[in-house]
Amino acid sequence: MFTRCLNLFGKLLLIAGMLSALASAEPGRALSHVSYLYPAGAQQGTEIELTAGGKGLRSVKEVYISGGGVEATVIHTVTNYKKNYGDLIRHQQRKIREKANEEKRKKNGDKKNPKKKPKTQDILDKEKKLEELPDHPIFRDLRNRSLEELAMLQKRYAKENFQKNKHLDELLLVKLSVDSDATPGMREVRFRTKSGLSNPIRFFVGEKPEVAEVEPNEKKANNELLKPPFVINGQIMPGDMDLFQFAAKEGQQLLIQAQARELVPYLADAVPGWFQATLSLYDSDGKEVSYADDYRFSPDPVLFYEIPADGEYTIQIRDSIYRGREDFVYRISVGEDPFLTHIFPLGARKGSSVKVKLYGWNLPIKEIELDTHKDPGLVHQLALAHSNKIPYAVDRIPECREVSSNDTLEKAQLVKLPVIVNGCIEHLGDVDIYKFTARTGNNLVMEVNARRLHSPIDSKIKLMDSSGKVIQWNDDYEQLNIGMLTHHADSFLRVKIPKDGGYYLSVDDTQGQGGAEYGYRLRISRAKPDFQLMTTPASISVKLGCTVPISVNVVRKDGYGGPIDVVLKDAPQGFRLSGATIPAGEDRLRMTLTAPTHSKNTLFQVRFQGRAKIGNESVVRDAVPGSAMTQAFITEHVVPFEKTMVFVGGWGEVIQLERTKNTRVRIPQGGQTTLRVKKSKSKSKLILKLYQAPEGISLEAKRDTSNALSVSLKADEKIKEGTSGNLMIEVLRQYKTENGKVRTSSLGVMPAVPFTVTRR
Repeated sequence: MFTRCLNLFGKLLLIAGMLSALASAEPGRALSHVSYLYPAGAQQGTEIELTAGGKGLRSVKEVYISGGGVEATVIHTVTNYKKNYGDLIRHQQRKIREKANEEKRKKNGDKKNPKKKPKTQDILDKEKKLEELPDHPIFRDLRNRSLEELAMLQKRYAKENFQKNKHLDELLLVKLSVDSDATPGMREVRFRTKSGLSNPIRFFVGEKPEVAEVEPNEKKANNELLKPPFVINGQIMPGDMDLFQFAAKEGQQLLIQAQARELVPYLADAVPGWFQATLSLYDSDGKEVSYADDYRFSPDPVLFYEIPADGEYTIQIRDSIYRGREDFVYRISVGEDPFLTHIFPLGARKGSSVKVKLYGWNLPIKEIELDTHKDPGLVHQLALAHSNKIPYAVDRIPECREVSSNDTLEKAQLVKLPVIVNGCIEHLGDVDIYKFTARTGNNLVMEVNARRLHSPIDSKIKLMDSSGKVIQWNDDYEQLNIGMLTHHADSFLRVKIPKDGGYYLSVDDTQGQGGAEYGYRLRISRAKPDFQLMTTPASISVKLGCTVPISVNVVRKDGYGGPIDVVLKDAPQGFRLSGATIPAGEDRLRMTLTAPTHSKNTLFQVRFQGRAKIGNESVVRDAVPGSAMTQAFITEHVVPFEKTMVFVGGWGEVIQLERTKNTRVRIPQGGQTTLRVKKSKSKSKLILKLYQAPEGISLEAKRDTSNALSVSLKADEKIKEGTSGNLMIEVLRQYKTENGKVRTSSLGVMPAVPFTVTRR
């Protein structure tokens, strides 16, 4: 059984590696990838040395940091550091042991000196390398490290049995300067190399003094005694745990909050698919006085602790199952900060005057006026000074509050449609029941919005007729995996009412839990078809005039299944989308973005927008930028970022089809359609192939007598008539190297070819 598990684990690792390789080879994606930043934040008004761990980070040209107030200077990159420098650490350990043994012999009066072996060329090479170690915090002053410190380095960086990961093999050292007035909060950091623009990764600007862990600190804290407020930065390696000591005074109400998954949301090759941090707090006697391994449904733990007596306290952080590696990066904030645990209600009608009650830790006020002038249908953020952010919703339809004691059919609360009820599952086993009237054929939607607003409720709704008989029910309504929610805990029903009369709708928690924090927003209304768009990737690299693929994901709401046109909003001149209509019923489409032929080596921000005709209304929705991330080997999530950034590089080879702009190509079932390719000046052999082709569609490339290329697009006989979407033709250049080897390199893709399969 154990062997079978190991074999399965090996296969999963292979799949993860294949997915990773495919992602890195995708046109429009740079080969440079950043897996983590350490430290992952800095205080206002400070300078730090920042390590970016990843791959393809040689020859970084520029560093882009969103938000302003942070300047970066690249120092250098250390490549393949475990292989190249791990042996030097072991060599230095041997030298120290030999010196210690010699001193011991002398102390014991042993005058006989053992015969020294002549230094081999290998040893001479290692000693020379010791003089030439890269200037990086890991290797600084290596010759003067203690044996204990070297053992720590050997354990962290030089163990041969550590899982090799090419995404962690390079260390880019950067000097960061943070202005004293830099706005606190999250930033997006991107690096530009020869291959293009890296993925965005999160970095935080803070207001508290910051310290970095000092290893070894597994058995006892090795830092200077800290005094709140402060922030700790560290990394957890395999089997590692870190200890930190601080002084606290009686009565201090400390918030001890870890950031781990918030820094690196998903790990493609780990289960669970993120760093699952645990926090423990010990008093001066070594007694554990507080512990957390999460905060509700968030894996990042939070401790709320009132100090009972003056003294020295110790924080311990580790992975819940003792995993670890370089990208298990964390930040721990300690201070008497406010923390919002929940609010009620969880939102309000647009333009209304609503005060929400605030609940939490160290809060200076108990209620606040909600800003209801935000865009309806979206999630917005509420925060106090120096507090965390908590989401709330703004909608258009009328709202009401739940009344107490509505837990039976007889006591059901009567509501008039359309309505959003702001309710709460107040105690264990609580059930809220609402009564309404509807007519035959009404297409009604019943939806709970709670987990998406950080409520812990795992809701369940049941629609019942006037006698209490269940018509339909729903627990979890799955949609696109957006952000860091991995459990679709909100419920949804869309029902065509069978006959006139009264109906009941109940809301409860599937686990029978409850409490003041178990708030929800229940919408009962006619279906309001709508949609939301997310685009990936958030970093794009393209050459002048060339074309790259992008993905657009659709969240269809209230049953909307129609087509959606995607356009560039306020686009810089020269950018162009192709294949930019999402067909009816599709939830995801690849289309292409073509770069302008001017502005060489320039960074642009692009915005995408979706437009659809729904009934008599023209609906326009801005797309949310995102990055597709994989966790637990195969589960993909779209993580939102602030911006989609496009770096337009130097000259590329532009190859296009000879076809009318935006014409949809018809491919008959079991037949083919021939398209001509514009002549290319390339002297290299060009290979054309379909990029991530839909099943049943194939391509055959030919060269005719006029030295122009043509392609035949073929549809399998079994492919369904009416199947439509986009085809992307990738162009690869075949060439010979100086030693005669034949290589291929991708020149990118042609503009997307919209297609439809027709009857033969």
